[in-house]
Amino acid sequence: MRLAAIACGLIIAVLASACARARVTTTIKADGSWMRSVALIGQEKKEGQMTPTLEDTFVIPSGAAWKSHEEKKNDERTLTLERVLAAGASIEGDISVKAGAAGKPNMVNQATVTQVAPNRFEYRETLRWKGDPTKILGKIKPEDLAKIKAKLPAELATDANAQALADKTAELSIPLLFGPGDPLLTMGFLHPDLAVRRAGQRIGALMVKALEQQFGDKLTAAQRRDIAFKMIQDTFSSATTTPNPPDPSSTTTNSSGFVPLLFIVKAPGRVVSSNGEVDELTGEVFWGLFSEAAAFKDVVLTAVVEVLN
Repeated sequence: MRLAAIACGLIIAVLASACARARVTTTIKADGSWMRSVALIGQEKKEGQMTPTLEDTFVIPSGAAWKSHEEKKNDERTLTLERVLAAGASIEGDISVKAGAAGKPNMVNQATVTQVAPNRFEYRETLRWKGDPTKILGKIKPEDLAKIKAKLPAELATDANAQALADKTAELSIPLLFGPGDPLLTMGFLHPDLAVRRAGQRIGALMVKALEQQFGDKLTAAQRRDIAFKMIQDTFSSATTTPNPPDPSSTTTNSSGFVPLLFIVKAPGRVVSSNGEVDELTGEVFWGLFSEAAAFKDVVLTAVVEVLN
C-alpha cells in the first residue's frame, strides 16, 4: 500500500480545500457544571464560491439552550454557540461533521463531565465515524498486495497475510495523519516536502510495529526492519510516479473536505491526568485533530481535573 503517496495526496487535498474548522471549549466550574462553547469558523459565502460553508460542513447546534453570536472579519466568518450544562450531564452531536452539503454526518460526538472524587471531575468526549473508512485511505489494489507479498518470507507470503498487514498499517496510520497530537497533514500547510519526508519516517516505524503485531517471533527484528525498509522504498517510488493521488473532489461543495478540530478543556484548578496535551502556562488541555481521525475506531478524549473551591 502506497502510504506516502496517500499522505502526499491528502496534503494536496487539504491545501486546496480551505475548509471550515471548529474550536470546542469545555470550561468546568467548581461545582462541576460546565460551559460548552462551539466556535465554527470558515469563509463567508460569496457568489461562485466552491469551498464549503459552515452549513455545508457542520450540523449547526440549535435549540433554546444555545446562545449564539456571529462575527465577520475580512472574508472569515465565526459562529459561536454556547450553553451551560449541569454536572453529570452529557451532550451529543454538537460537533457533527457532514459528508457534504446535503449529506448525513460523517463524524459525531458525545461529551460528558462527571464527578469521580471530591473536587475531581472527568471530561470525556468520544468521536465516532459514521462514513465509509475506505474512502479515507482508499482500497488496496491487487498489484499493491502482490508487492507486499513479494517482500514477505515465502512461508508467510499469503494473500491473507498481505491484506491483514495492509489493513493494520492503514489503521496505525490514521492517527499519524489526522491526530490527535500533531497531525502530519498540518505540516503540509507550510512545508509539504518536509511533511512527505516525515510521512516516510513515521510510517516506517509503523510498518515495523505492524509486522511485529501480526507475525510476532515468526520474523526477527532484522527481518522486520528489512521488510519495512523495502516497503518504504517502494512507497516513495510510487509517491513520485503516481499521477493520481486520492481524489481531492472532497474540496468542493459536494463534501466538507478535511475538517480541522481543536478541543480545549479549562478548569479553575489543576490537571490530574489526560491523554491530551497540557499547556503549562494556561493550565488548559487541548487536542488537535482532523475529523477523519475517527475513521477506523472511536477517538476518546479524556481529562481529570481537580477544581478549586
